[in-house]
Amino acid sequence: MRTLVECRARIAHHRACPRASKSTRRAVRAASAARRAPAPAVDDDNVCDVAIVGAGPGGLAAALALQRQGLDVRVFEQREEFRPAGVAIFIWPHGLNALKSFDPETTERVVDAGAVIDTIAIEQLQPGGTEAEELVRIDVAGWSRRMDLPPQIGITWARLTNALRAGLRPDTVRLAHRLACIYDDDDGVALGPSSGGVTLTFEPPRNGGDAPPPVRARMCVVGADGRNSRVRELTFGEEDASSSAAASSPASSAAAPEANVYYALSPNPPPGANGAGSFNELRFSLCDGSGISLLDVGRGNLDIDGGDSPGGDSPGGGQLMFGTTRFSEPARTFDTPERRLAHLESLFENTTPLLKAAIASTSPAAVVQTRLYERDGASRWSKGRVTLLGDAAHCMYPSLGLGISTAFQDAVELANCLSSDGSLGLGNPNSDVREALATYERRRIPPCWALQTGSRLMHRVLAATSERAPAGGERGTGGGERGGSGRRSEP
Repeated sequence: MRTLVECRARIAHHRACPRASKSTRRAVRAASAARRAPAPAVDDDNVCDVAIVGAGPGGLAAALALQRQGLDVRVFEQREEFRPAGVAIFIWPHGLNALKSFDPETTERVVDAGAVIDTIAIEQLQPGGTEAEELVRIDVAGWSRRMDLPPQIGITWARLTNALRAGLRPDTVRLAHRLACIYDDDDGVALGPSSGGVTLTFEPPRNGGDAPPPVRARMCVVGADGRNSRVRELTFGEEDASSSAAASSPASSAAAPEANVYYALSPNPPPGANGAGSFNELRFSLCDGSGISLLDVGRGNLDIDGGDSPGGDSPGGGQLMFGTTRFSEPARTFDTPERRLAHLESLFENTTPLLKAAIASTSPAAVVQTRLYERDGASRWSKGRVTLLGDAAHCMYPSLGLGISTAFQDAVELANCLSSDGSLGLGNPNSDVREALATYERRRIPPCWALQTGSRLMHRVLAATSERAPAGGERGTGGGERGGSGRRSEP
């Protein structure tokens, strides 16, 4: 019998080749067989009510919401230390309102850690031009006040996760726990304590040593482990593989134009910009081949890991997130951070003084490069007593900035369905976890599908601006840069 690691390797290989769907299904079935053995014994110290896999903002918000319901919750993260998955993010008022509904104190801490965004400005840049024409300016602060909602904010990923973790009970988050198997006895036990549950096992650390001990969740397991969710793969198996192959097909509605995304942090205002900055606003610039964002993310240092030291050479200690999507650019890799920054500078040799100063004042280590990914929303989020949340369930393009806000809403709905005073919760002994999770997905799938569709449409509108531009990378950076084939890989 193949080992679980071998089965996963075969799945990854065949997902890169969607035509081999039969082989993919065989690999998934082999992985399922590898975990059909009886669940291992679990010590009493490693039993909890709910186990959450993934310590991103969505997983941490779900842990906060469920702990406020009086549940024993633990979060398991594969990383050995907290490092951000991105540079900075934008949170809409409805996202903060969801967080505020169960934890006002943490919401206030999140707002204080970022920058309140009063306006969104959209402008048009002419190719090679140094001036921009403002197309529209949106008073989002006024809209939030009229709707009696929290503000919208820009915040670094690290400062957001730090603010969320501060509201959790000690020892809630367990690092260096890379998921290996899920054992769900699926006996429909009531939501209260029982001898049954879902057992998780973990892989040994990559640097050697023993694997962490297995854990049992009496009620359910929540997969909040992002677009490459192991929980989704292990739970839905063949169904997930079929969906993934379809999403990576050029004929699929989920197929994306080739695009590279670059993020960086710079002081706000950037040195060399003559005092100009982007304060309490999100500024989005459109030009041939690119979408460019400048987002105020508050005070702090310029290390993408977060912190409280002043921001670079900026007198006020402010931070500015620069992000650009190169819609026509094939996949690229760079030998060094310096070459990656040099490539970014070459793309914007002639642009507005503010944009040029923002790029020039960042450090090579603070530039993050990634690819745009999206997948069709899952038609099912729950199976047995395992469910999904956030990008694991509905990975969206960042074109509308809805990912984190939607994950916060997922967390609220999940907590409501498992609540101690709701008709589906602990107060009703005739209810079981499967019924509660089925209600959760029925309530969340339709709105998430609508938001994902909107993000996809907006992405295509923005990508259309690249049609007049030559293929990305026309200004090379010389040796050390490798252009890929451009074939889109499965997230």
